[in-house]
Amino acid sequence: MKNFIILLLLFITNISTAQLGVNLNMPERGGTYIDVVKENYRWVSIATGALVTTEEVDNQGWPLVDAIYIFDERPVAEWTGSIDDPEVYRLDLTGTYKCSFNGKADVLNTEDGNIENYQYDEVNNKSTFDLVVTGTAGLFVFEFSNTKRTATSVFNTGFTNFKMLRPGYDNDDDIFHQPLVDILTEVGFSAVRYMMFTGANGGDTNFPESISWENRKLPTDASQNRMSQIGKKGRSCWEYVIALANKTMTDPWINIPVSADSNYVIRLAELLQKNLDPTLNIYVESSNEVWNTAPGFEQTEYNRAQGVSLGLDERQNHGRRTVELSKLFAQVYGQDAINDNIRIVMSNHKPMLKWWVKPTLQYINTNFGPPSSYIYALSTQTYFTGGHSMLSVDELLDKCHENIVEQMDEQSGNEAGRLQWIQMGKDWNLTGGLLSYEGGPDHGGGSLSNINNKIKAERNERMCDIMKFNIDTSFLQVGGELGMHFMLSSPYMRYGSYGLTDDIDKPYRNFKMACVKDMLDNFTAVKENEINKSSNFEVYPNPILDKFSIDFNIKKSQNVSISVYNILGSKIMTLVDKRFGSGKHTESFQVTLDEGIYFVNLQIDGKEIANKKIIFLN
Repeated sequence: MKNFIILLLLFITNISTAQLGVNLNMPERGGTYIDVVKENYRWVSIATGALVTTEEVDNQGWPLVDAIYIFDERPVAEWTGSIDDPEVYRLDLTGTYKCSFNGKADVLNTEDGNIENYQYDEVNNKSTFDLVVTGTAGLFVFEFSNTKRTATSVFNTGFTNFKMLRPGYDNDDDIFHQPLVDILTEVGFSAVRYMMFTGANGGDTNFPESISWENRKLPTDASQNRMSQIGKKGRSCWEYVIALANKTMTDPWINIPVSADSNYVIRLAELLQKNLDPTLNIYVESSNEVWNTAPGFEQTEYNRAQGVSLGLDERQNHGRRTVELSKLFAQVYGQDAINDNIRIVMSNHKPMLKWWVKPTLQYINTNFGPPSSYIYALSTQTYFTGGHSMLSVDELLDKCHENIVEQMDEQSGNEAGRLQWIQMGKDWNLTGGLLSYEGGPDHGGGSLSNINNKIKAERNERMCDIMKFNIDTSFLQVGGELGMHFMLSSPYMRYGSYGLTDDIDKPYRNFKMACVKDMLDNFTAVKENEINKSSNFEVYPNPILDKFSIDFNIKKSQNVSISVYNILGSKIMTLVDKRFGSGKHTESFQVTLDEGIYFVNLQIDGKEIANKKIIFLN
């Protein structure tokens, strides 16, 4: 026992910090940028009543005509006369917004708020006004008529540089809404995935066209949202990714468009090398879900079409592109950076481990060499669901727990349990093993079935325990390296109640944000240790529901003692203590223990041989 306690203390001094990250939305629910206009691009031509066309905007996206600006933060889906959220939670959008633009116009607000203090400075060609909002409906509609781009322009020529600063700000020099910066810093996320922030889905061009570096999104564009009118289908620019990563000191996980050409990738790597804090790691992924055939996943069709042109199937081309990204980043950062601070991630859909991932890795191995030379880790989803049945809140949460257990070990069919994914990373010697690129509670799909209870379950205190069970006990503790929640904020709605909060300005108003912070504050992954690997000591399955087996090998007839200890080093039970003959032995047991982490300790003739971490699930 004394030896075991010493060994356990050695484990505890070798603690690894929890690796928990989050996906950013764009915009966050409650604000990403100080300037609201950066978050939204919805301009309607007054003359036609339709969205502005390419001919009606300049090369930055500003209107060349009289236009209406629409900003909508109403609950889903109030515009159809129905609100999903049973509590009808609304963001507090009241206050005074400092607004300005270059040019002159008659400005009318036809929804929430009053226009006050309009002034035009002819010398600087700048208009300023206040929007004073006292209501909370969340819909702003500005009408800019009789526009003059300069003091000497004719009417109906538009304007530039429209800004609408959130209440409490006099300028947007700091770029980001402070509550967003505060929560990312305060919670202490390990990484931030910028897939939604930069608009990976739907951000590609059509094959064989490609995106050049010169046509990327810029900080000076009229919006950091999609602007198809000027050929920019992505969202926030890379400069803002770097700025937010540096400000919060969180590792960025970036998603590079599949249609971005080689020069684009090299220039992006150079931009990161020059401007990103050098102590930060960079996770690099080829677009997002290139297997996904849902509308809006244009990258899937691009990957497939490009593969055909190269004589490859879609899996092979995904592997080729992932290796290409690794090589291009190595040109800039050096080969030694690969699998160190440059971490190339190959992601895929959870059920497709056998059908996509394995053949892709085999293709890379055959054509480029060991995947571990290029790829840091595999990645998949860690979502869980209570389904769409008409269940109570507690029943839904029970179903969530059951769903996580069901995902752990899938030895037939798709063979794509979390344990199989983790083993695949080990089999290919990937430094980072397995990551989760997205995860968390998913009751979406657009179904309104039992929507009230599904949203209430998200706000229930028990959801915290389910989330800890999902990402800590059932992912990180069984060998996952980094878990990413999807996403930081979102409204609670039929399309998935993913967000840790539904209001960046009040991030702890529900339980999920505090839950993640608690995990990051308290999580410790105790490192498994083996003193003598020649014993071939194995415990399986692991995690354990109740039944499990232990294999061990001894060279001669000896006394074998196998016991179970808790994480504090207290013995829970002795499973076996007797003499065995030489050779391999298998002992099976059925044990009931509380859900959690334990250690199976093997002693032979009183000498400590091995210690295995096990997870018990209920």
